[in-house]
Amino acid sequence: MKIFHKTTAVVAILFLLCSYSNVNAQSVPTKTIYFLAGPKDHAGEEGSGRHETRRDLLVLQHCIDSISNLKGVKIVTKFSYKRDALNIDDLKGVDAIIIECSAEGSSKERAHPIFPPSNPGDKSYDKATLDYLAKVDSLHKAGMGIMVLHWGITTTNQKATQYYLSWFGSASMSGYTRNPLGFWEVKPIEAAKNHPILRGVGPFNYKDEIFSRMLVNPGDPYRTDLLTGTIQKSNQGAAEPLGIATAYDKNGARGMLWGGMDYHSALLNDNYRRFVLNAILWTAGVDVPAGGVKSTAKQLQLSAAKADNFDALKPEGFVLK
Repeated sequence: MKIFHKTTAVVAILFLLCSYSNVNAQSVPTKTIYFLAGPKDHAGEEGSGRHETRRDLLVLQHCIDSISNLKGVKIVTKFSYKRDALNIDDLKGVDAIIIECSAEGSSKERAHPIFPPSNPGDKSYDKATLDYLAKVDSLHKAGMGIMVLHWGITTTNQKATQYYLSWFGSASMSGYTRNPLGFWEVKPIEAAKNHPILRGVGPFNYKDEIFSRMLVNPGDPYRTDLLTGTIQKSNQGAAEPLGIATAYDKNGARGMLWGGMDYHSALLNDNYRRFVLNAILWTAGVDVPAGGVKSTAKQLQLSAAKADNFDALKPEGFVLK
């Protein structure tokens, strides 16, 4: 009889433990982040160190896959290079798409993973494209975050610009938006210091071409300005402090434009990389850990900056840190 009771007790305990484990495993949410790289269509071949759309996103994917201080959520990542189909299926079930590419109107060939090529001044797209974009927009409104990096923030087709204003609360404007290339001094905006994207992010100095000074709706309650950047010398001259990054959260639909990410080696800068990785998590609806994402970018495709003619633009006494 004693043996029977002991056996029964052991079985019951094992059953409870298994049940708890299953419930606990099921309670951990899963977030899917999809990295979409447009073709490297200028600034040399792969390995040149600039406009490394594929390599940049592979490094970021690696960092997201190996975050050491994230708990309570499971992250699944996907990657696509030169996505060109008007196919909505691969976006379904995705919590955020992270895009690095050229402007949608920069080439007669497809440069943008979401938008087809168009000519400057085009007002819209054909019906098939409009139907597809309406589905992308529906996914976004339902909670799929969208983050666009570097030249991809620029739109030429008026319909694409309208979508950007809806998704990000900002868009580029010809003759107004700038892209100075040189050595930047970047600082978090004091009023935004409590935003999750800025957790663990301090000032940083680095070399980049940043598409900045965007068209925005002043006082938009859904937009948070995150960073300012100052550049003393550049290929476009000096620039007053510019707002260079904003986060947009409209009823749970999150959007982020980041006009930097030209120099591949910038990912070696801890504050810069932490800012970008925090932004990726935030865009996907993941709670950014205290102190920001802990990661390393030590990967074969990541190498130190190569010298080029823009080193001559380095301000007197400028120290990279």
